[in-house]
Amino acid sequence: MARIEEMPKPTIMVARHTRTTDSEVACLLLGLEEQGVPFEQFTLDELNPLELAHEASLRSVLGVGIGVSLDYVVVTTDKLPPGRPYLAGHLNQSAEADRVFGGNAARLVKRLPLQAVPHRSEP
Repeated sequence: MARIEEMPKPTIMVARHTRTTDSEVACLLLGLEEQGVPFEQFTLDELNPLELAHEASLRSVLGVGIGVSLDYVVVTTDKLPPGRPYLAGHLNQSAEADRVFGGNAARLVKRLPLQAVPHRSEP
């Protein structure tokens, strides 16, 4: 009997620079979880978040990837060129903004309207 190979899970892939900590991406990942879209993470020694996001999108069965490095978060699809992401912004400006970025990546997969990323309020 032929062995049935495991199909890759339909997940959003999150590529992080090796120095990016779990606490730096916690709220971003929470946004993905809140939308109910599974994700997997991996690390690379690449500093460019555009390249990280592009690589993540190529590894994702869903074709959506997130790159995190240098205080930036980038969301892209496997259909877009590396230098032209779908969404990009600063990471850790606020917990709410990070959650919205993660949620918007999931909403992209679910083909739902994106939410506005809240801006940091000045004191």
